[in-house]
Amino acid sequence: MAGTIPRSVALRTLSGDVYPFEDAPVNTGFVTGTTNFVPTNPLQITAELLKRGQQRFTINCSPCHGQLGDGNGITKKLGVMAIVGNLHDKRIVEMTDGELFYVITHGRSNMGAYGANVTISDRWATVAYLRALQLSQLGTMDDLPQELRASLKK
Repeated sequence: MAGTIPRSVALRTLSGDVYPFEDAPVNTGFVTGTTNFVPTNPLQITAELLKRGQQRFTINCSPCHGQLGDGNGITKKLGVMAIVGNLHDKRIVEMTDGELFYVITHGRSNMGAYGANVTISDRWATVAYLRALQLSQLGTMDDLPQELRASLKK
């Protein structure tokens, strides 16, 4: 309506636009009506999303988890935190994207909640970047399309 200020903006997902107040997987990380986490990121994975995820990861995650996500951030090096999760551990790699979103939102163990400080789209961007980071560290030749394998030196 002309002259009004919107209270929220819809987030564009693979299944359509969703507002932040809706009980939708993009807002909760859960399959609607269940306690099951969504298996994959509901946002379209683009270079722009990954770049934003890298920025958010660097700001919010790397102080503890390190730039590589290996758990060797500055807080560990300074002795502020003795134990920090290695984001390449099998347990974390096997989490669904929805569970990673949930942990970023609400925190877990020593990790604080970022839901109040990081927007919904930035949390999903961080999840997308983390998946790319994990693939960069744990990926194999079998993860590459056949046409790209030949272009790499062994």
